[in-house]
Amino acid sequence: MASLTTPLSVRLSEDDTSFLSKLEIDGAVTASDKIRGLIRQARQRAEPLDSFPAALAVSHDHMAATVRAVRIIEQDLDRHSDVAAGLVNIAEEFLALALTAPRPGSTGVSDELVRHEARLVDCATRMTDQLLRWALTPTAPAYDPAVISRRLAESAELMRLVSAALAAR
Repeated sequence: MASLTTPLSVRLSEDDTSFLSKLEIDGAVTASDKIRGLIRQARQRAEPLDSFPAALAVSHDHMAATVRAVRIIEQDLDRHSDVAAGLVNIAEEFLALALTAPRPGSTGVSDELVRHEARLVDCATRMTDQLLRWALTPTAPAYDPAVISRRLAESAELMRLVSAALAAR
């Protein structure tokens, strides 16, 4: 751990103080620990991520509060949605992939862009495949069992046109 040698004083509004006291960040308890955690997070966002595991950790941290809140509500209501959980999971992965985009000036950036694009398309395709699997049944494992079939019904014409275009190639 870095040496903590520079004292810093800051004045906060009541709203900011209240927010800081309720903020859950990296297991921090004191206001000083929380501010250090916020600085650490800001530094992570400012510095480029050089690996998928690092980006996945950032993505996971970014989504954690939302996932936790939904799971608490689900527990309280005794309801669950595989659809919501699955989509949030793939969104976390997609964000991590997006965060690992090639950086300007890196060697072989053209090839890196091609690989990056392929990874993004692969992730998006897996999400689409999952949506289509859920649409095969009249009721999806969701809070609203018709949410998938209702939404994909609007996309049916587009899917038909894509199939026809692929067949014509």
